[in-house]
Amino acid sequence: MRKNVRNLLLQGLAAVLLAGGALGAVNATGDEANASTEPGPRSGSHLTPLKDRAFTGVWPTLKTGSKGTDVRTAQYLLAARGYAVAPDSAYGKKTAAAVRKFQTRVGLKADGVVGPKTWSKLTALTVARGDKGHAVKAVQVQLTLKADGIFGKKTHAAVAAFQKKKNLKVDGVVGPKTFNALITGSTAAKPKPVVRGYSLEFSKNWKYPTYSKLSLVRDGKVLKSWRAGSGLGSKDECASAKGWLPSGAYKVRAHFTNRDGDAIDGYAIQLPDKTCRPKAGTKQQRVTRTDLFIHSEMTRNGGQGKDNPNRDDADRWESANDYRSLGCIKLTPTDIKDLFKRLDQARWPKNLTLHVS
Repeated sequence: MRKNVRNLLLQGLAAVLLAGGALGAVNATGDEANASTEPGPRSGSHLTPLKDRAFTGVWPTLKTGSKGTDVRTAQYLLAARGYAVAPDSAYGKKTAAAVRKFQTRVGLKADGVVGPKTWSKLTALTVARGDKGHAVKAVQVQLTLKADGIFGKKTHAAVAAFQKKKNLKVDGVVGPKTFNALITGSTAAKPKPVVRGYSLEFSKNWKYPTYSKLSLVRDGKVLKSWRAGSGLGSKDECASAKGWLPSGAYKVRAHFTNRDGDAIDGYAIQLPDKTCRPKAGTKQQRVTRTDLFIHSEMTRNGGQGKDNPNRDDADRWESANDYRSLGCIKLTPTDIKDLFKRLDQARWPKNLTLHVS
């Protein structure tokens, strides 16, 4: 009897193992099938495995009416995937149609708008020395090189120099991370000592200042990041009332949920004044930047004020233009409330510091 029971148990175990192996085979086949449905670049470049895909900056959004280098880059990347798009730097009907077709093929919402998810799919490839074609041209236009589509010695050297400048692995090969840095202007963070406890980090986007990033960090790990802006477009930290927040460390002075100020109301985090040090060799004088906050545009009670047509309302968030400031860091009302909620849960740590890089 015991022998029969043992045999039955062994047979059952074998059946389970066989079923598990079959299930694993089905899953592997499904992943391979899904991967093969994504159209690949044609001419030298190749798809990058999902595990290697990553980006650090905030992708620009392109849609009908957009113009410029980023549009041309997207057009070359579409052409690399086999879509007939003229690289004219103008986002017209043909480009939008090609984007919709591409989005449909890779399983995205076909809205004809190139946003973060579409950029990630378009740049999920690698080009290196010896490659030729439209994907190479996409790299060359970002580096302001002649777009001849040949990844030669000059392009390799330019890519390597760019990677070094952006704190990326210097190998002269353009993969998803380098594509992201080229298109978004972001810089990979240099390794630095881990700050214990909670802190805030403001990472400047030198190409698109209003696409900078504010992060809440704990023990060196980013808990949440939000899009943020600072300044009126000037990257001169010493330009009062228009340059963005000077780099350095700021110990938070106070925080409010119902501030009633001349221009800053509702949720706000007050920062100390900061003396800006001009670059060596310039005629600029040292400037002390004052009235520095992390804030939004809202009423004293955290709501939204009345919409007054043809006027920029300081108590109402109206558009992406509201990320601009006189030097403070600005978030949307929803995002600053989310930040406060998380800091409330952390009981507003003493010595909370903002690091601006």
